[in-house]
Amino acid sequence: MVYFIFGKRDIRCTYFPNSRVLNDLRQKELVFSPTALCQKACLELDSLDIKQLFAAGTIDFGASEARKKPCGEYTVITRLPDMREIHARLQNCDSTVTMLFLKHEETSCACD
Repeated sequence: MVYFIFGKRDIRCTYFPNSRVLNDLRQKELVFSPTALCQKACLELDSLDIKQLFAAGTIDFGASEARKKPCGEYTVITRLPDMREIHARLQNCDSTVTMLFLKHEETSCACD
């Protein structure tokens, strides 16, 4: 009966701020800035690593600017399976999410 009422919807329990923001980011088209594309290649990240960022990342609300105009910006931190901790800065607009940069503390990339 529940299936009949709700159908094939993606129903998630997003009660906490971290989950709500990540869910919102996952719903939009992801665009990479030129700097982020360079850093993605430099850090040898693939699509599964980026997916991990959105699935299990933690929003650093202290370093984020959620009310920035015209689009809010969030810093997301995740630990990859190889134990590297990756920091990403994302710009959250109405229909797109732009990855502004990616960073790993122990890796230096010349991507300015």
